[in-house]
Amino acid sequence: MRTRGIRFTTIDVVRFRAPEPLGNDEYGYPVLSPVTIWVGVFPGSVTATAAHDVAQILLDLLKVYQITDVDIDFRESFYMSKSGPQLLKPVRFRDPVVDVVSPLTPSLGLHISTRARPNTEGTMALYLAKGDGSNDLLGLSCRHVLIGRKEANVDYVCHPGGLLQDVLLFGKRSYANLVQSIKVRIADHSTWVELWEEWQKDPANENDKYRSKIESSLEAMEALGALYEQVNKNWKRFNNRVLGHIICSPALRLGVGEQRFTEDWGIFSIDRTKLGDGFQGNQIDLGPKGGPDEFYIQCFSDNWQFAHDPIERLLPLESIIPDSLMHTPDMWDVNHEPCLVVVKNGNATGTTYGRANGPFSIVRTYFLDMSIHQTSMEWGIMNYGYKVGVFSEPGDSGSIIADLRGRIGGMITGGAGHTKGSDLTYATPFWWLLERIKANGFPDVHLGVVA
Repeated sequence: MRTRGIRFTTIDVVRFRAPEPLGNDEYGYPVLSPVTIWVGVFPGSVTATAAHDVAQILLDLLKVYQITDVDIDFRESFYMSKSGPQLLKPVRFRDPVVDVVSPLTPSLGLHISTRARPNTEGTMALYLAKGDGSNDLLGLSCRHVLIGRKEANVDYVCHPGGLLQDVLLFGKRSYANLVQSIKVRIADHSTWVELWEEWQKDPANENDKYRSKIESSLEAMEALGALYEQVNKNWKRFNNRVLGHIICSPALRLGVGEQRFTEDWGIFSIDRTKLGDGFQGNQIDLGPKGGPDEFYIQCFSDNWQFAHDPIERLLPLESIIPDSLMHTPDMWDVNHEPCLVVVKNGNATGTTYGRANGPFSIVRTYFLDMSIHQTSMEWGIMNYGYKVGVFSEPGDSGSIIADLRGRIGGMITGGAGHTKGSDLTYATPFWWLLERIKANGFPDVHLGVVA
């Protein structure tokens, strides 16, 4: 069929039951057709002559195997995935839904949870290609996001035929936050429309000025309302949020190997059809806050070569920061001091900018018995920018950290500080993490994800 240009979508083996009044034979049994090879093709793509010619070739092939009692029939049909709703395309800076739509796009920063623990949430780090000649797409996050601390701290591997542990887009909190954020934006626009309509009544005001603002807000309310309906209809049920299932997660360990880093990661499968047409590989959504002006104020330096257009808000990730550059940066901040200014998009705090510390940090974890402890090395990140804030909070675990040249630095595993936010965020360097993933059952895994 391929050689003759037949664009088939499905091939099934079926039998047809005869319609009434021929539904049953004289003994009361259903009247059935011969076994039929039922070929589905794209609507309008095959002529009757082409279908007939291919059917004759198939029948001749079956005769070679002494199969002569089979019919061949064609129908127009599409193959439709049953994976539920798809994620949406990222939008430009001026789009009316730009403030709220990011969690519904396949750019990095996906808010994830599991069916087993929907109240525990984190962030997906990266898309990984499995390699080995397959088209399988994998997701990376922290083990403590995917597997609960109450479960035995042993290596987890999903076995064929075993119970699958589903990974979900959105936990309970992040789904509720998404719905609430849309409602708040609609209410904001509604309030301004009421004010502008009142001001427009004053003869001293410029009516055209407020009229255009009112029209713009009404259009935004319509777009946001449509998004709100879509979220309620498509994403409320857990079954519609399944991204895939956990495949592998080594036991959580500190002080691993010569470098003494933290091993806290897990790999899960990803259903490509779930990602929709907006999937463009590993790209960080830089968020709408302040737009491109704020981006340049936070990050501008005359020696940086930006790898993206801030109007599009997406930073493509294409390489890895090596260990040497983590300690001796090849970039400068606005004060011409050597540093790596980095960015992440996480479940809890969205897009934030940070300053990577050159010396690695030391983290010690104490258990119930304070005499028992483990020590690990971490890549430390401090908040950076002209606004006060934190780089991460609980819920950002799993977020990938990259510099503004699109080089991948590390995956967030935790933080330290007195308050809810962290004075310092800790990450496992990705150059080391990729080696560990390859050594634990994924020797061909790579970042060359094909959209």
